[in-house]
Amino acid sequence: MACSTTDEAIPETICGTPISPDLSGPLLRPRGKVTEGNRVDRQMAQTAPCVLAVNDERALSFRFAWHDGPPGDLLTHSRESRVIGLTEPARVDLGFEDSVLGNDGATATAPCKTAGGDHFTLTVKAQRAYQKHPDLRPHVEAFMRAYMAETLKTLGCG
Repeated sequence: MACSTTDEAIPETICGTPISPDLSGPLLRPRGKVTEGNRVDRQMAQTAPCVLAVNDERALSFRFAWHDGPPGDLLTHSRESRVIGLTEPARVDLGFEDSVLGNDGATATAPCKTAGGDHFTLTVKAQRAYQKHPDLRPHVEAFMRAYMAETLKTLGCG
């Protein structure tokens, strides 16, 4: 008897931000049971992680960071930082103050006046991306463009 698994519905809200499953779906393949571990508190505005797992395997990692002033050169941080650490990073215009896209994730910063400072930076890593191949890069870009914009709205600054 063959064992079959069914894909669960992709959540319409990830880490407190509404997002179309059409945008997150390509980053969550192969699909299965989706769970979220979220330590982000938008009211406290403190740097915190959120992780989306599929079948208990990390699929998407988010880092929400509030701070005073721009975070510095995101491209340099994307190359050198273990926190961001994108593969083949390049500066792209996603419509924010600064943004960098890699094969396996993206980071962006924008002005955002909150209890945590006057800037907000979001980093997203797609653990299932092939780091040496840009296969998911267009999907990461589309996801980040929409997700960052929606997150800024949830913070009251977008």
